[in-house]
Amino acid sequence: MPKILLGVSSSFCANFLKGQVEFLVSEGYEVTIISGAGEEISMLAKKENAQLITIPFSKAISPLKDVNQLVQIIIILKNEKPDIVNAGNPKSGFLIMLACWMIGFENRIFTLHGLLSDTKTGFKRWLVTLTEKISCNIAKTVIVVSPSLKIHAEQRKILPFQKGVVIENGSYNGIDTKVFSRTEFLLTQSNELKEKIGLQPDAVVLGFVGRLSKDKGIDILFEAFNLLVKKYPFLRLILAGPLSKENRFSELSAHQLYFDERVFYLGKMIDVTPIYGVIDILVLPSLREGFGNVLIEAAAMEIPVIASEIPGCKDAVKKNINGYLFEKGNVVELCNYLEKLITDKKLRNKFGKNGKVFTKNNFNNYEIWKGQLDLYNKILTS
Repeated sequence: MPKILLGVSSSFCANFLKGQVEFLVSEGYEVTIISGAGEEISMLAKKENAQLITIPFSKAISPLKDVNQLVQIIIILKNEKPDIVNAGNPKSGFLIMLACWMIGFENRIFTLHGLLSDTKTGFKRWLVTLTEKISCNIAKTVIVVSPSLKIHAEQRKILPFQKGVVIENGSYNGIDTKVFSRTEFLLTQSNELKEKIGLQPDAVVLGFVGRLSKDKGIDILFEAFNLLVKKYPFLRLILAGPLSKENRFSELSAHQLYFDERVFYLGKMIDVTPIYGVIDILVLPSLREGFGNVLIEAAAMEIPVIASEIPGCKDAVKKNINGYLFEKGNVVELCNYLEKLITDKKLRNKFGKNGKVFTKNNFNNYEIWKGQLDLYNKILTS
């Protein structure tokens, strides 16, 4: 039975592995996960029959802690003796790739989820870029989560040409259209959520799902909302996801998040599907992204989407078919696109129906898992 070790940085990354672990186990693989501790990843490992080893990864640079964690990973690799290692995310992926390289383990795969260096400046940009380059260069294969990210990483000379592989049309885990579907049960849950938070029936709801951070464009989202709510007082904003400690958005936005009665912050949720039955438009104004899985989740739930026109998002949105792409950081353009959808329910419905077809045809989770499995089997037999 071949053994694969999957590395992620935090419990929140369980969403990247949901269903995929169970699939690998059903195909005869023994799966071990290295991750930061947390409820989500613990539940996933238990449910999908994987071994979980936790390491308290952090995004902050801490030489002593990083060296200590590198030693821990080397010990884990020697004890577990995996046949393949696949690790992503900037810090955890770099440390795991480095540990593999140091002990001469060859079947190492780095998954490029995005370029953290895109939003850094000065020395931090140089340092993060260096770790990204090292991760990509010492890996045997690099899985890139979207075609546009692959091009971008190659243009920045972080990813060597011909080394990156995109599975199917992109994304790391695909979408389960049976889970992300407007079933009667899910809509009942959504209606209960509406009642719980006191959402008015005539409200048009903008939604954000994901880690709340500066890089995710939270300040841009609030700026656009504040401009539009003056003209459309029935507009509401719902946000769900953990708050980022390392990449905080402005204090002004944070104050509004908690004290504006027109804004509903639901915190970190293990199951976000009911939210998609509440919101009318999903907005992802990220400054950097690898793919933007929430875009295809929302599209599968027949919700129009608006995202920054950046690598990753460009692959998850079919422009003018199921949503819009706006220039990164351009609040005026974001407001213009939002206004079109706020004032035209028929257009929202049209984009929603198109989105369901788009995701079903392009991001089926089974096809993504099968593509990963084919890659793993090819590496093992080469």
